[in-house]
Amino acid sequence: MSEPSGHVPPQAAPKKASRTRIILMLLLGGPVLAVGGCALFLSTLNFNSGRSDDILTPLGAIGFIAGVLAAIVGGVWGLVRFIGSRFDKAK
Repeated sequence: MSEPSGHVPPQAAPKKASRTRIILMLLLGGPVLAVGGCALFLSTLNFNSGRSDDILTPLGAIGFIAGVLAAIVGGVWGLVRFIGSRFDKAK
């Protein structure tokens, strides 16, 4: 087989995700990450002894906090966009 002659056009750049899509990903993915982080944190705790040296315990806590923050950011961002669109329609 022979290669096609001439200039091959470059691949099109990927489209940016819309703001609505990003907000929905934050609102849906944040709680999923929080639940996973909470489950990891609780599964690695040792309730009989006072201390756990496992590295997964702090990672679970960080995952939980990151998930909660992502959900809060998504909610606030979505609320701001909704209120902004309502004021734009009123003008």
